[in-house]
Amino acid sequence: MSPSQIGLAALLAFAVFQGVRDALFGNVFQSVSFLFVAVVAFSASTAVFLAYACWRTPDDFRLLRGRLRTVWLVNVMTAAAWLGFLYSLRHLEPAVVATVYNGAGPLTVLAMGTGVYAQTRRPSGETAAYVGLAAALVGLAVIVLAGQSGLSSGSAIVQASAIAGAGLGGVAITVSYLYTRRLNDAGVSTEAGLGVSFFLTLVVAGGLELAIGTPEMRPAAGEMAWLTAVAFLLIVLPAMLVRIGVKRSSPLAANAFRTLGPVCVFAVQQFDRRLVFSGWTLACIIAFCVCSIAASIMRFWSERRAG
Repeated sequence: MSPSQIGLAALLAFAVFQGVRDALFGNVFQSVSFLFVAVVAFSASTAVFLAYACWRTPDDFRLLRGRLRTVWLVNVMTAAAWLGFLYSLRHLEPAVVATVYNGAGPLTVLAMGTGVYAQTRRPSGETAAYVGLAAALVGLAVIVLAGQSGLSSGSAIVQASAIAGAGLGGVAITVSYLYTRRLNDAGVSTEAGLGVSFFLTLVVAGGLELAIGTPEMRPAAGEMAWLTAVAFLLIVLPAMLVRIGVKRSSPLAANAFRTLGPVCVFAVQQFDRRLVFSGWTLACIIAFCVCSIAASIMRFWSERRAG
């Protein structure tokens, strides 16, 4: 397979694994604390990637020591992103969470690009596509608060906070990627970067679990091995796949396949008996995908003409 084919295959696998992850976690969090799952999953991730980096790229830690501020910012943004995302899965339809979380990313980049970071004039068609994308996200929020989504549970305040958690999580993970890229550009490997990204997530999740968690929401000892393995694979594997896909594919292909993630989540969640089919949710997801892909295509054409 060519590098581009490997990249496309990785992005397709990412979309599928995202669908499985979000739908499964949405179901698991009905009986297991999402804070406990965060501690388990990110403890395993930290241990595995730190061990691998110590073995293969020990010099990376010297580079990291000289960039402690960036490492700290990565930790802050990563903690905000994942805890907001996992909290939202506890209270909302998984496809809604995936769409809001993914949709906040390009809107964050757009907001940054219209300020001091502006370099090129944005085509009017691309701007219109982003307006449509934002409208689709607002539509999802309205559907949830009106009780028309696939999961109607909890108070309006809880649902509103979960929507906000997904949106802020999407903003935070986008900013986290920007800081992570600084580490990569400085020569830090992906494995070492992942190994030091979750310390604050572990501290915050563990502290909150001890302070407000309930023993009834913690898994039995016999379930720990299964939960650890599944949580690790479904959190880390998509992260690795999307990095491979972005590295080996064109930006247009990468954005298109990442946009399809919520579609996969919606398809997989139909196997969850807690949820009902929501045509309103599906309509907003389709509108989001169309607008997001349209914006990527217009950006691609604009850059080709400028180049």
